[in-house]
Amino acid sequence: MNGSRAERAPHVTNLSFRGVEGEALLISLDFQGVAVSTGSACSSGAVEPSHVLRALGVSRDRIHGSIRFSLGRMNREEEVEYLLEILPKTVSRMREMSPVYRER
Repeated sequence: MNGSRAERAPHVTNLSFRGVEGEALLISLDFQGVAVSTGSACSSGAVEPSHVLRALGVSRDRIHGSIRFSLGRMNREEEVEYLLEILPKTVSRMREMSPVYRER
């Protein structure tokens, strides 16, 4: 998890996945019906690494594999459960395809 565990907005979480390309994960989740972002809300659509994560001292590699999850009033518990079901499988599949990822 990127950022403070205590000082944060409760509906937004930014996670990094070692050995996973953030943009590829975003696309894969999108195909599965989950909308996420690879940058901060204030830099949506930017190609540059998140200035927010850089300011927090997050390494470039971790920024590269980070995804921002945001919940709103209209999200349902079933949607969160669905994400929690597909996310580990999706990350695992992407790591298996990665030429550089090595399980520790």
